Amino acid sequence: MSDTKQEAIALAKAVYEAFMREVVERHVLTDRVGALSAQKQKKIETERDIDVRPVRLMTISGKGGWSADPSLRERYAESTNVTLLDHLLSVVRGAVTFAALDTLAANSELDQDALRSELRVVAAIAFMHDLDKDLGLTRDAALPLEPLAERWSAYGLDDFVEPEYALEPDQIRALIEHAETSQVHRSPAATAPPRALRHLMRYIALADKLDGLWLKEGIDAVLKRLEQDAALSTGFLKSWAKIDLFDPHHPFLVDELQRYLSAQCERLTQVPPLIEVHQDGRLVMLIPAEQADEIKQAGIKRLGKKLTRELFHLRVNVSVRAVPELLDAQPDHEGLLEYTGTVPLDREFGRLFLVKASLADEFHTARLDELLGGLGLSPAWPKAAGQTLTPFPSPGELPETAQLHLRRTAHLLALLNHKQVRELPEYESREQQLLEAVGVERPEWIAALADRISRQVFTGFWAVAIASEDAEVFERVWGDDGLLRRWLEGAEGEPGLRDSIDSKGAPIVEAVVAHFAAALTSRAVHSGGAGNKRCLFTDQPLTPRATFTPADKLYEIKKSAFSGRDGRLEDVDSAQGEAQVSPVSYAEHRFRSHVHAAAGGKPDGIPTLLSSPSTTGLFAALALASEADFGNLSVYDLAREQVSKGRVYRGFDAYRHRYRVARFERMPERTEDQVDQLRLLLRAALRFGRPVHLFRGLPTQERAFFAFDAMPRRLADLIGGSQLRLEQIPSALERLETANLILSTNGLGFEVFDRYARPATRLGAVCLAWAQLHDDAKDGQSDRSGRFWREFEQLMEEPLMSDTEAPLVELGRAAARIQRYPGAMASANLELLTFSLSLETAIAAWKLNQRDAESLAMAVAGELETNLVRRQQQSAKTTRSEVSLTNECIAFARRFVNDVWFGVLDGRPPAQANRRVLASIYRMSFLTAPRTKSDAEPEITTESETTTENAD
Repeated sequence: MSDTKQEAIALAKAVYEAFMREVVERHVLTDRVGALSAQKQKKIETERDIDVRPVRLMTISGKGGWSADPSLRERYAESTNVTLLDHLLSVVRGAVTFAALDTLAANSELDQDALRSELRVVAAIAFMHDLDKDLGLTRDAALPLEPLAERWSAYGLDDFVEPEYALEPDQIRALIEHAETSQVHRSPAATAPPRALRHLMRYIALADKLDGLWLKEGIDAVLKRLEQDAALSTGFLKSWAKIDLFDPHHPFLVDELQRYLSAQCERLTQVPPLIEVHQDGRLVMLIPAEQADEIKQAGIKRLGKKLTRELFHLRVNVSVRAVPELLDAQPDHEGLLEYTGTVPLDREFGRLFLVKASLADEFHTARLDELLGGLGLSPAWPKAAGQTLTPFPSPGELPETAQLHLRRTAHLLALLNHKQVRELPEYESREQQLLEAVGVERPEWIAALADRISRQVFTGFWAVAIASEDAEVFERVWGDDGLLRRWLEGAEGEPGLRDSIDSKGAPIVEAVVAHFAAALTSRAVHSGGAGNKRCLFTDQPLTPRATFTPADKLYEIKKSAFSGRDGRLEDVDSAQGEAQVSPVSYAEHRFRSHVHAAAGGKPDGIPTLLSSPSTTGLFAALALASEADFGNLSVYDLAREQVSKGRVYRGFDAYRHRYRVARFERMPERTEDQVDQLRLLLRAALRFGRPVHLFRGLPTQERAFFAFDAMPRRLADLIGGSQLRLEQIPSALERLETANLILSTNGLGFEVFDRYARPATRLGAVCLAWAQLHDDAKDGQSDRSGRFWREFEQLMEEPLMSDTEAPLVELGRAAARIQRYPGAMASANLELLTFSLSLETAIAAWKLNQRDAESLAMAVAGELETNLVRRQQQSAKTTRSEVSLTNECIAFARRFVNDVWFGVLDGRPPAQANRRVLASIYRMSFLTAPRTKSDAEPEITTESETTTENAD
């Protein structure tokens, strides 16, 4: 049976990998949203840029989407939101794997080449089973054959399916309806598809049902369905054990645990986990029940070995005072030689040679060059200023022979300058012992140095230079019975430096193993602590020794002597910092530093907890290299377009490899930076195609595609809430792009952004921004106002409008009946002519204590008619439907007085800022009001004609 499972998985994997290569990468991933300019297309073709447009199937929800229909929206909200591409690939993997395992288990002698051809059809139909969502059809609509055939060809499925199984469009539709069990025999094909293919459609139906149950009801519903489903005839496919682990404090460790559990599951059972997802602090897996305990034990054991290998090996830490210290392991002389001979020659290695910056002068540089030039070690002081400098800031760039001498110097200085401990001689004694071992007079310019550390560094270089020409000196210092060995290992039964090193790795790894062993068996985890000392992260009671030092390099965790927190020192006069960290949290944050160092970049404070699953769907590890390390992607990696600028994400990497996404990102404080980062995060979610959830505290299970539990209120108002479904993200991105433009424009800034963020005042902000950018364009600047014009038109289609905005919009529309269209290049004063005349007349009357609405209206109407005619800005008669200008001016004036002056302004002159907003709303409403063609030209009337019209 074991061989049969192995053959079935190999067959399923081969079919799925071919599907990814021939269908997804070649066709699906080229179908993207948005157009490309010719210049951009050329850059992509020459591989200078990559295509960052989202894949179209990643912008459509496969489950848990969004709808304008409230009843549909409520139903969709019950399911976790995933992309259509993820759902389709999950069903493809599930159907192909179930079919291969179940079919070969029932008949191990089956022709595998024939089965492989049939599985290709299964994969193709599984990918097409939700074509209604792809085409934007309603759930119950019959699939039209022409679009079906177009998609079948566009996705390359006609070439993917073997020639002997070439299918007509109506046969494809019939098979899809077999897979969608509620629609079987709805649209029979003229020639029925082969019976063998129809029989295999049950595996697609099962995979689709399981994926839907997992996303809606959870893991228990999946287990129940597997126990009862009649599609599977093989017993082991119905018997799965559940792993359900919630550990939000240690996401990096849980990532690694998931990876090793998945790898051990496939190694021990030949079958990858049915489900494996780590999201929102929770790891959920389904592994074969029979070997479940063995898989857990093997996975935890592999995690422990990784931590031992990568975190708790020997390392040298150099303090800010340039004092080295050996940490984490107790090496013998050969071990330290091996370490200094193989450690990467990076910036941290160069810190072993730090000296006072004042010594980087002409005199000492010349002396060093004379001493070390023959060894290829001429100093290359960095330009950066500081209290200390290293003459070798980039040791990896030195010639190979020079690197050998530099490594010897590092070995010597690691012990000569090592932090003072009881097991080592005093600093001056070590220096004197080295001079005696070399047996040659040290140069006076070195001996004269007052700073001990700098003097000993230069002494170390001098000793290496002497030993390079004298083998006996080399033996006395670096040899098997040399000085360095005695310092490290001790002599004549006395302890050496190695005996003072706290090798804390073993107990910490043991604690991590015990922690996850208990968590995977749902047992309580005991820390063994007592008293009032508690873990900084988990609040577990701990022993007083469970603390850390800066040399431990816990990612961005710093000690403080005073914090006001329980379990911390409360003496503000104390210079001694203290903070307790549990062994598991210690390993977590030490591992974060290790991962961050490998990924590159600068640390940026405690990151916001970001959760995005590295795998999703059924048999997610089918085509993944489970043993390979995680990749790391920042939001900038996911946004980067130019290949030469750094790491780029090409759009399908997540389907080949496991990735941690934006695990080191921190939400900034400034509003401008928050807007920019939120924009990058939403773009990253679309590009990566996986849900992105951010938490400021402990995570909760979220079903939305994007969620941020502590999103600043203004940003939540701006994008439509702190939780977004997939279809809401494009409009949220538009809003963020607009907000970014507002914040970066002089004269708009935060005040206008604040108005734009709130739906109740958004219209005014849009009008303000358009007015300023439109006027700037008239002064020769680039016209960036089009975005706001389009948004204004969209807002006009929405039924909701505030009591302040609606009267101004209606007033602008009404103004088009009395004032002609001023033209595209008209001044702002001309576009605001009617509004300004009305407001200034009302203010003048208010100053005269004129409060009667009708008399105010007559005054405003008179000013309007007189000035419009005098300036030849009155509208054409056709625009007024042949109504006299006088009557239209009176109607407009009454609207202004009743709705704006007494309504919006409460009968008082507005403040300048408020007037600016009201004028902008009026201006855009006036310019966008419907008009007849004749209104484009002024209606020229004589004074007698005007008098006659008024008399009418």
